[in-house]
Amino acid sequence: MYEFGLFRVDPAERILTRSGKNVQVSAKAFDTLLFLIQRSGHLVEKADLIRAIWPDSFVEEGNLKVVISGLRKSLEDDVGEPKYIQTVAKHGYRFVGQVQIISPVLPLSNPSVAMPVLPAAPAVPNTVGSFKWNTVLKAGALAVGILSLVVVLMRFERPVSPAVGSSGMPSLAVLPFEPLNLAADEKYLGLGMADAIITRLGSTGEIIVRPTNSVAKYAVWPADPTSIGKEQKVDAILEGKIEILSDHIRVSVQLVRVRDGILMWAATFTKSRQQIFALEQEVAERVVDSVPVHLSGAQEIRLTRTETENSKAYSLHLYGRYFLNKRSPGAVRQSIQYFQQAIAEDQAYAPPYADLAGAYVLLGAYGESPAELYPRAEEAAEKAVQLDNSLAAAHAALAMVSFHYAWRWPETEKEYRKALQLNPNNALVRAWYAQYLAAMGRNAEAMDQGERAQQLDPVSPVVNTAVGRILYWNREYDRSIERFQQVITLEPDFSNAHTRLGVALLTKGDATKAVREFEMARKLSDPDPYLDGLSGCAAARSGDMVGARKMLENLIRRKAQSENVPAFSVALIYIGLGDRDNAMHWLEKAYRDRSTYMVYIKIDALLDPVRSDPRFTDLLHNMEL
Repeated sequence: MYEFGLFRVDPAERILTRSGKNVQVSAKAFDTLLFLIQRSGHLVEKADLIRAIWPDSFVEEGNLKVVISGLRKSLEDDVGEPKYIQTVAKHGYRFVGQVQIISPVLPLSNPSVAMPVLPAAPAVPNTVGSFKWNTVLKAGALAVGILSLVVVLMRFERPVSPAVGSSGMPSLAVLPFEPLNLAADEKYLGLGMADAIITRLGSTGEIIVRPTNSVAKYAVWPADPTSIGKEQKVDAILEGKIEILSDHIRVSVQLVRVRDGILMWAATFTKSRQQIFALEQEVAERVVDSVPVHLSGAQEIRLTRTETENSKAYSLHLYGRYFLNKRSPGAVRQSIQYFQQAIAEDQAYAPPYADLAGAYVLLGAYGESPAELYPRAEEAAEKAVQLDNSLAAAHAALAMVSFHYAWRWPETEKEYRKALQLNPNNALVRAWYAQYLAAMGRNAEAMDQGERAQQLDPVSPVVNTAVGRILYWNREYDRSIERFQQVITLEPDFSNAHTRLGVALLTKGDATKAVREFEMARKLSDPDPYLDGLSGCAAARSGDMVGARKMLENLIRRKAQSENVPAFSVALIYIGLGDRDNAMHWLEKAYRDRSTYMVYIKIDALLDPVRSDPRFTDLLHNMEL
């Protein structure tokens, strides 16, 4: 073990302490500190340090600078007047603190013996006789390294996830944190902190993390982590509590292995309110240190970076994410206000721009004015990418704008691929990509991506509904109906599954059952003109022509009054009524409006009654489908 100042480094246990209290550092930061300490007083070239810390990866010097910067923060070191880590311009770094080597703990009859204190390094290192001393240090480092490896292998047995199977990648669900003594306007912190940790862990691409919308329902305490873990089919559960202590915020967390309920570790993190942004970073780094993953330099940077040091901007962003994850149109509109406020507080803070873009896209998907929302989404996403090109969410938002509104198919694919390159374990983005592939008529690829998304998040109603839609587009109606029914069994209140089940039933010829599913979807969701169009179509096909025409007149009147009614919805009712000319008139209007629903016209069986019309062929040609 090594001591310097108030700090002690235990290589075997991979622990850094200050005055006996653990100091949280990332795995790469610990490796860097140990490497420098073992060469105390001597210049370590950047290239040598990079080769030692990232032996199997190509990384740039910027990665090393990020690790060194984080390490200095943990050691409370000053780059201008360093007590421990000195920068040697254009070369590398030197550890300049006084290092004391402590022998391993001996039996009680033989107390620990302290070795001589190494002097602080001079401004210019004395290399006389350094060969023998370096040889001794290298031999000692090798022995310590071997011992550390043995200890790590003995202490950790990797759990096998039934959801992941042969991928060998650890899977995790982060539950909403239990809020303790929080004011009413601070309750969002419970889900907000969990959501922030989910996003940070997911950015590594090396851990499968259940998305926030899959775990939000577990905001009920006390929770049973083992049962939840089995339900979510993950290896481990991270749960915690968050509380306000005067001007500090304390988070207590524990990682539980699902297979046997064993507590893998527990820790408490405390920060001032002004440093709230550091809490999720420290928790995420501790999780990564606890599982057998190897991060590249770029992944390490994404894990450890600090996006903002403005606590107000950070809190506003958390608030926005809280409402965005509710997914209802009203809540999404609220999220937009908070994202805009976060941006006003820190205009260089990239994540609120990405989430603002996502919120606009989501409202567009709900049928609200595409011409108004999608350009705003694109502007926000481009700003996010400009600030941080490694934000997967920003690239996903650009993909959705290109797909649903701009109809730039090659760009859609490029942005989806970029988003999945940055975070290959994002099941939701992979499901969106699958739906794009289906729209292009690439059925086999779409099914492959849909199944991969399902493997990543096997119980997600959103992902499973997306897979059901792909089956529907493939004209596998029985299988799609079965999939939607499975989703409803698990999530009876998930309105989109009822809507999609109704569409499959309607296309198969069971209009009466379809009407019932659409009615259920209407009860479970906010007003939706698209759903009104489906209901009118189903009413007509079930023989209720009077009811269908009433719904048609209602939609046309609302649209004339400038209400947000997609022309596509009106076209659906005309299709149900068998009025081809009016159906085509409104589909052409939907094309001019750049209606979101038009992207699936190549594969949507609901449109089969007008598919042979030359005007429909022209629409496909104009959309390059």
